Amino acid sequence: MSKDLYMKKLDKLINKFIFKSRDFVDYAAHLYGYNEMLMTGETNTKFTYDHEYFNFTKSTKTLISIRELLKKGHNEDALILIRTMFENYLSSRYLNENEEFIDQLITFPINLFFANYNIREDGEIYNREGEKIGELINPSGFKTGKDKQYYYTFYGFLSPFAHSNFGVVNYYLDEHFRFTVEKVNYPILVRFFTLFVFTKIFEHIVTVEGEDFLNKRTEKECYKLVEESIKFQDVLTPILISTFKSDDTQVKHYNKRMREMLKAMRKSLKEKLGSVNKDFLKD
Repeated sequence: MSKDLYMKKLDKLINKFIFKSRDFVDYAAHLYGYNEMLMTGETNTKFTYDHEYFNFTKSTKTLISIRELLKKGHNEDALILIRTMFENYLSSRYLNENEEFIDQLITFPINLFFANYNIREDGEIYNREGEKIGELINPSGFKTGKDKQYYYTFYGFLSPFAHSNFGVVNYYLDEHFRFTVEKVNYPILVRFFTLFVFTKIFEHIVTVEGEDFLNKRTEKECYKLVEESIKFQDVLTPILISTFKSDDTQVKHYNKRMREMLKAMRKSLKEKLGSVNKDFLKD
């Protein structure tokens, strides 16, 4: 398959996820925990659903923005937003597996936003009476399962694009080492990262047994989309790995790190995040 065909396939899958996700937000994403709290006056475990649907809605809107950036070739800005989606996925999965952290991921952020709580430099959170009520959890604390195997390298690759980090200067230089805004970097890799992250959050939140789909057909289509995406990523990843085998000694360590990261990402595709049967993946 040619480079253009890989890009077209990636764009097609991204478009499919946008279409299905917008619909899912409309018919399924509701504040179940908050509505129950209005009746009982107490927090409840259903707030995990609220947290997931918030992250899914936020990620869907971000995915739509990423699609526009990819069309313009602004791939570095897309990487900034991919990091945001990745954090959404990690925190959703973490709370789903650790319900006791509802306060840290829901109550505390709301009160910090409205300045009812204050956060100190050491990450400790205090109320207006000066009482310590908890600590801030950083994204690195959210990683679980096979995500641990690629997290640091992947997050480390994404983060410099969100800051004034001179380490990524090459992305803004042409072949004559002049600054340019026209350079298009890693068009396939960035699309792969986009699909990789969003597939995970879609699989984790949407394709779950008991989810409230419109009908059986819609449910089947969502499961089929996840399977199609994972199959394609599984085939594409070795091809991406092969692009980081340059003999240039200057990028030797960088290439090795990227190969190891992509291998770990590929292995993580086999991890069950929802109810999708992954027997279609080869061992």
